[in-house]
Amino acid sequence: MTLADFCALPRTMAEIENEGFTRHQVYGAVKRGELVNQNRKDAWGRIRRGAGLFTVAAPAPVYDAAPLVDAWR
Repeated sequence: MTLADFCALPRTMAEIENEGFTRHQVYGAVKRGELVNQNRKDAWGRIRRGAGLFTVAAPAPVYDAAPLVDAWR
């Protein structure tokens, strides 16, 4: 099982380490954009300290403006 497969559901660092992955693997995946820490910021955008909740990063949706352009023609 890969780290991305395991983190399909939000996981704490303790759960990830219990599965056999290292902190270096997790932080490397965050740096590469494969995982995100959902607890990184609060509702006001302030950086939070403490336990992280890691999950797979969702790919950015592709914006297609063609329907909007067609509507304005």
